Amino acid sequence: MTARELDAAGITEPALRAAYAHCRRLNARHGKTYFLATRLLPVARRPAVHALYGFARWADDIVDSLDAGATPQERASALLALETQLNAGLARGGGDEPVVRALAHTSAVYGIDPAYFTAFMASMRADLDVTDYPTYDDLRRYMYGSAEVIGLQMLPVLGTVTPREEAAPHAAALGAAFQLTNFLRDVGEDLDRGRVYLPADLLAAHDVDRELLRWSRLTGGTDARITAALRAAADLTRGVYRRAAPGVAMLDPVSRPCIRTAFILYRGILDAVEADGFAVLHRRAVVSRPVRATVALDGLVRVTAARTAGRTATRPGGNTVDAPRRPAGRGRYPLSLRRRPVAWERQRPTWRDAAPGVIAGALERARSRPSGNWYAVGAARDVGRDRPLGRTVAGAEVVLWRAADGRLRGGPGACPHLGAPLKDSPVRCGTLVCHWHGLALDGGPFAGWEPYPVYDDGVLVWVRLDRAGGEEPLARPRVPRRPDTAGAVASVYTGVGRCEPEDVVANRLDPWHGAWFHPYSFVDLTVTDGPAGPEDALTVDVSFKVAGRLVVPVRAEFTAPGPRTVVMRITEGEGAGSVVETHATPLGADASGRPRTAVVEAVVAASGRPGFAVARAAAPLLRPLMRATAGRLWRDDMAYAERRWELRSSGRFPG
Repeated sequence: MTARELDAAGITEPALRAAYAHCRRLNARHGKTYFLATRLLPVARRPAVHALYGFARWADDIVDSLDAGATPQERASALLALETQLNAGLARGGGDEPVVRALAHTSAVYGIDPAYFTAFMASMRADLDVTDYPTYDDLRRYMYGSAEVIGLQMLPVLGTVTPREEAAPHAAALGAAFQLTNFLRDVGEDLDRGRVYLPADLLAAHDVDRELLRWSRLTGGTDARITAALRAAADLTRGVYRRAAPGVAMLDPVSRPCIRTAFILYRGILDAVEADGFAVLHRRAVVSRPVRATVALDGLVRVTAARTAGRTATRPGGNTVDAPRRPAGRGRYPLSLRRRPVAWERQRPTWRDAAPGVIAGALERARSRPSGNWYAVGAARDVGRDRPLGRTVAGAEVVLWRAADGRLRGGPGACPHLGAPLKDSPVRCGTLVCHWHGLALDGGPFAGWEPYPVYDDGVLVWVRLDRAGGEEPLARPRVPRRPDTAGAVASVYTGVGRCEPEDVVANRLDPWHGAWFHPYSFVDLTVTDGPAGPEDALTVDVSFKVAGRLVVPVRAEFTAPGPRTVVMRITEGEGAGSVVETHATPLGADASGRPRTAVVEAVVAASGRPGFAVARAAAPLLRPLMRATAGRLWRDDMAYAERRWELRSSGRFPG
């Protein structure tokens, strides 16, 4: 639990704060989908949600994850002890067990009916000895306590815009829909525990029973009858989602994005199960990271929209007007609404401003700056403890790996024995072991193999190739100034094109093409100054498109600190200090003799807004989306760079 969340909720007593923090850790570890959605709630409400789900998780662990050798009697005893503590805790508003202490406090603060917890514990007890459910009605009675009451417990925390009793049936249905989704996804795992949650009558309607399921699980075999039964279970679950859906609009607007995100992600599990051919007896269906990231980003946008609902100012007489937009400085809210959108074909032409001589001059000055013979190789996170990273840089095979202490090691990518490709060899205890004959390299000199200077800046890894660079060597690369990565979200995209590094750099030193060439990402772009100052900076006002007319207006500077690097830094507006570093790394010629260049682009995004913690928590999901966004831009920009090289190499380039 973050201190900010606890402070916002008015939780000050140390033991109680520790109890809530314990519940949060349980949810982060076991409930990744809903934990992500919870990050979209107002900070003051998050501790209560973690308390409710933390208790449910704790009880479920007693039933399913207690010491594997525990007898049913021991599990029943542990569950009874928890229920005894729960009843005492609810009665006196506290408890010795952390999850009970946090739950009792949440129940008292939000006035949650204790009967919901009683029903929940009854269903948990059923899991100790009930292994089948003859009909859907039987399963519904179990799910009332195991899932529907969770939705009912949540209502006071989430808040509603309708009478609570009107929203209650939909909240209960959503809890049931989530659990039915889990039942379908986890058929195989539940079968291993001796349970079949899918109603026996639904299975029997398709001539499926426990023995057929067990045969499929054990042998990996498939059967059309099982697929048909699982499809029927999915259809049943979709019907429950339809009953739950109207309840989202009945919630407090600031709570809707959280529940909507959870709704979409859980329903997406059904889509994943279907897309995988209902193979749930053999593998677990998951929603892909890019999809989860996209849904999370949509939730962030909706949270912002909900929190900006009061953004209008009232004039005397009751008339409302838009609050003033702040395109250059950070406003109160991260998003702005384009007031007078201009069609793509009606925007101001920029070809006169993008004078070939201006771009060529900036490029020439960039090429004159020293690099110290350092080349960006790729993302630091791509160099693992057990696998190396192999690249060809400036025609030289390079391999990078990590020593036992995590430090970067690197050298030629060919084994000095018989030339095996070391990029395919494993790393064992910090030693790179050739997979052909077992020659071990610890990163120090070896006969016929001399290590390269390498550098890990925390985001990118670099190699120094003095023979290829031909410059005066530097002890370390000239890494651009970045936000502190501890409070930022960093992502690295790598793409390859048929061109030279100067063509990539020239593309980045031409910001005038942004709104014309990338209208899906940039609008309202104006180059206000440049190249100017000691850093030869181009200053740009631009709005990043989010959705529809929603944009993020910023001011950014483009600089080229070296011959193969261009940095875009946001200087004013949302995310000030964030950087996009584009590094052009020559690879060598292809089979036809044409040059190949890698674009290694690092995005390090930061924000001083408290809500940016949501983005940091969702970083594993956001990175694929950030890479996909960069990839979309570079599909166009690489075409620009390749076209430039093609014209240059044939003497037809007009610039």
